Order: sequence, then C-alpha cells, then structure tokens
Amino acid sequence: MKKRLPRFASEREEARFWDTHDAADLLPELEEDLDVVILRPEVGLIEVRPVTWRRLVREAKRCRTTPQRLVQRWLAEKLRPTE
Repeated sequence: MKKRLPRFASEREEARFWDTHDAADLLPELEEDLDVVILRPEVGLIEVRPVTWRRLVREAKRCRTTPQRLVQRWLAEKLRPTE
C-alpha cells in the first residue's frame, strides 16, 4: 500500500507528523526544496532543507536558545582546533 503525504493545517501538526514518520517512506512525494536561511548575514549564509530547519527550531526551543546560537555552539564544538 502506497503511503500518501497528508495536508497539514499547521506547522505544529506537520512537526508532530514528522516526529513519528520516516521521510524515506514518502520520498517519491517529496520535492527537493532548499530554503536559504540567514544565520549571520555579516558572516555568511547556509542552505538547509525546510524539514531540517524545522527540526533545528524545535531543538533550539528545547534547549531554550535560538537556532543561530545552537548552530554556533555545535560548530564551535565540532571545529575546535586539534592540539
């Protein structure tokens, strides 16, 4: 049975759906769509998929911070100079 991507009444409803479903199951219905998100305009830009951005926003809320600060923290942790 082929799964169909439902229509969502809100972003919250869509977020709940993706928390419990695997995008791979609905891949043929998903379109490749990149949003440009300005994290720090004076430093640069980064492109992320809308679903990734929504997950980042949820994680930032959980951590009680902004998406920008969370990404900066993650990058600082991963890009520490090797000693």
